[in-house]
Amino acid sequence: MTEAAAEAQADLKPLSRREFLYYLWGASMAVVLAGSGGLTIWFALPRFREGEFGGIFHIPVEDVPPPNSEPIDFPAGRFFLVNIGEEHIEDERRPGDYPLSHGVRALYKVCVHLGCLYKWVSTNDRFECPCHGSKYIPAGIRIDGPARRNLDQFIIEAVNEAGEVLTRTEPVYPPGSPQVEGSSIELPPGTVVLRIDTGRRVNGAPNTQPGGGV
Repeated sequence: MTEAAAEAQADLKPLSRREFLYYLWGASMAVVLAGSGGLTIWFALPRFREGEFGGIFHIPVEDVPPPNSEPIDFPAGRFFLVNIGEEHIEDERRPGDYPLSHGVRALYKVCVHLGCLYKWVSTNDRFECPCHGSKYIPAGIRIDGPARRNLDQFIIEAVNEAGEVLTRTEPVYPPGSPQVEGSSIELPPGTVVLRIDTGRRVNGAPNTQPGGGV
């Protein structure tokens, strides 16, 4: 061993108990801060990509169904897009105190009874759940079966070419119900795309009233 190495080794002193605890406390704080910072970043980042369920879907206005036509199924987003026209407004099967407005709705494609995937049955002009028989008219209003509320809806925004939001769906309160329900959205001039947020769902209002002819 050289003389310099011997002197360096002689200068090394063992850590005291207090110094060891200080170092241990500092290392623990660094781990905690790093972990909390990582969690903050993780929560701040979007969890769902555009075009997958839970994220945003952009539907060109030319892909929106015409008023009174059959709903269009968008499996990737788990929703039906339906355009409420005059025939739907005057549907005799609808319970009389459930308000309807013209325009587009994005209906969550899950039955509110026990979570089965309901289907559009064109011969009956309604949605039907194959599991337990709940039935809904095109606007998503329950008219029969064990379900006890209307279908859930996703928030829709009408966007122009500049990316500006022209209008969006607004919640409504059906008569006698304290619960918010989604509304229809009429497309203003200049609308080029519908932005549908499948991460923002509005529950259907309670509804146990029978329809006018199921």
